[in-house]
Amino acid sequence: MTHPARIMVVEDERITAEDLRDILTQCGYQVTAAVANGADALRRAEADQPDLVLMDIRIEGSMDGLETARLLRQRFDIPVVYLTAHADEDTLSLAKVSEPLGYIVKPFQEPELHATIEMALHKVAVERESRLRQRLLEDTLSSMETAVITLDRDARIALMNASAERWTGWRLTNASGRFFNEVARLLDSQGNLLDGLLLNTLDSGKMVELPPGAALSGSGGLQRPVSGSLSPILDRDARVRGAVVVLEPVVDDNAEDRSTTGVRVPSKSELGGFEMVVESTLMRQVVNFARRVAASEVSTILLEGESGTGKDVLAKFLHYHSARTSEPFLAINCAAIPETLLESELFGYEKGAFTDARAQKRGILELASNGTVFLDEIGDLPLALQAKLLRVLEEQKFRRLGGVKDIDVNLRIVTATNRNLRDAIEQGRFRLDLFYRLNVIQLTVPSLRERPDDILPLAAHFLLLFSQRFKRDIRGLSPAAESAMLRHDWPGNVRELRNTIERAVVLEESNWVQPENLGINGGLMPRSIPATPPAPPSVRSSAPSLEGMSLEEAEKTMLLNALEKTAWNQTQAAKLLDVTRDTLRYKMKKYDLKKR
Repeated sequence: MTHPARIMVVEDERITAEDLRDILTQCGYQVTAAVANGADALRRAEADQPDLVLMDIRIEGSMDGLETARLLRQRFDIPVVYLTAHADEDTLSLAKVSEPLGYIVKPFQEPELHATIEMALHKVAVERESRLRQRLLEDTLSSMETAVITLDRDARIALMNASAERWTGWRLTNASGRFFNEVARLLDSQGNLLDGLLLNTLDSGKMVELPPGAALSGSGGLQRPVSGSLSPILDRDARVRGAVVVLEPVVDDNAEDRSTTGVRVPSKSELGGFEMVVESTLMRQVVNFARRVAASEVSTILLEGESGTGKDVLAKFLHYHSARTSEPFLAINCAAIPETLLESELFGYEKGAFTDARAQKRGILELASNGTVFLDEIGDLPLALQAKLLRVLEEQKFRRLGGVKDIDVNLRIVTATNRNLRDAIEQGRFRLDLFYRLNVIQLTVPSLRERPDDILPLAAHFLLLFSQRFKRDIRGLSPAAESAMLRHDWPGNVRELRNTIERAVVLEESNWVQPENLGINGGLMPRSIPATPPAPPSVRSSAPSLEGMSLEEAEKTMLLNALEKTAWNQTQAAKLLDVTRDTLRYKMKKYDLKKR
């Protein structure tokens, strides 16, 4: 169900303004504000952008309705319907400058007003969707240095960039409307036609990677070794509307082998201090595609996938494999910060913008200029901020809170969500125009259950990480523990696996992790701790019974017992528990244990 259209009224006659509010409400619209002058209209539009403005031409203040309408269109792309008693030729001529979507002469009838608004809303929706789709295609093509060919649902060529024209030997003007195989052919290492890959992408709606040894055959039969992918173009209802063929030249015969081996994303110094573990074929395809996207100049990338799949790591990968690698990478979780604080964190503020604004503050968008901003949980961004973010994406400029001067930036914005944004659009919680602008390039991170080959390599990676952090000599997983991990469904994905290994490293007493210390349902997890974990007699004898407690409750109880036994002396408590002092401190912080 779509949300009611949001309309702002600009009318300096108070009685008329209130009448309009009542009529619009009765017609099912939401009136965002009723203001009397142009300055107030601009301020309210910036704070809470409406879908449409009803504007009297002659209003109070230094700006008349014509100038106000022009600025609303220029700054916020808000359409206007004029509602005025003046319909002379000069006024009409001046009104056309702001491209109004309607012109109603007072006195008006309610049906006339309703019909004009509905036609205006329909027209602007169609125009915006068409414009956004065109920009999406243009941005995609212009940002890719590799060969890009866009096809319609019937595999006919719609667009080609300059690289594709050179490689195929065809100009777009001649190739447009022709079937892909008429212009170019994709061949395997044996010279066989790979037309099945394109049909598979168009039928299944899934990205397909070219196999090693693939080649592109263009005009004159010249063959060029290539790597690349075929990706579907989906509409808002997830229906396949075409495909994009992205091709790169193969310079080194071993390049593909190196790009699909284990972790193997290289040194921490090169990649900002993080590592990726990539073993499964499915995840290799995602990383290979991400590497090509990172090398392009595409300004917006949308990451989708379940919670805990590692979208934040992939966002860093995109930054540190791009030309922006030496510039800032700043991340913010849109769901973790209240709306009032989120706006100031993103856009910054000027001194005096609000009560506690004692000094100017630069926001994340400004601090990350020339680099990358990662907006996690973008689906939770409030509607008012969505309008402001759209302007940043469109124009690469914004204003601080309380500011009057535009600030120019150069940003790549990577967003992530575990929600279905198309459903949010239908429910009126997410802007359609923002979705199209964010969705220039889309990457879907598969869940861990879809890539079981990554489970044990990830576990080995985290075992090494936490063994070093907690100074434990854990050599690996026992065969039974490996089996339990492979049987587990991992609803929390990589985040759940990381936490599982962290717990196991802390609790394990031998050199090999046993299944009972994993705390997962692989048929080997006790639902409660049947007996007190091994501890020195002085601790065990004074501890309350742990029968029936969860693992976390038992662990917290043991920590408290040891700390109270030693009068909160951390060194002595660690000795009683037979753990390192660092481990004890970590657990105290985890459970927020403080001396009272």
